Amino acid sequence: MGIPRHRQTLPASPSLSSGGSYPAVDEELLKTLPAVLRAVVRALGFARSREWLADHGGVNVSIPARRTQALGLEPDELARLRVTLAPHLDAAGRCWLPKADKLFIRVRDAQIRKDKSNASINVLARRHSLSSRQILNICREDDDRQFDLF
Repeated sequence: MGIPRHRQTLPASPSLSSGGSYPAVDEELLKTLPAVLRAVVRALGFARSREWLADHGGVNVSIPARRTQALGLEPDELARLRVTLAPHLDAAGRCWLPKADKLFIRVRDAQIRKDKSNASINVLARRHSLSSRQILNICREDDDRQFDLF
């Protein structure tokens, strides 16, 4: 009969040199992130980390050494995550993962500031599902043209 499929653990993580490679991520983006988020984005890539943190962010998560069904990660993703999060894990292999929304607000704001010279405020507002006032406030945060009056 055997062990039910959802209770089985697969063999130890595959080595990262045998076919598993890290996703390409912009180094400028990584510099803007806190250390734990930087490790997650480096291991999973931006899009995959966004969806994974939406499910697992904001809580203390145990990162198993062997693959299980609980985290919803592929074996190579789990291996990369375990390697990049190693400095942040406690003795029991747990790590607190921040919520995803803060990560993506920073990235979204940086993208808006980058695109402000190429697109109108209305286009940026529609593209990012924000109001034009929010776009102006985001762009104003980075504006160094304001001089001290006194």
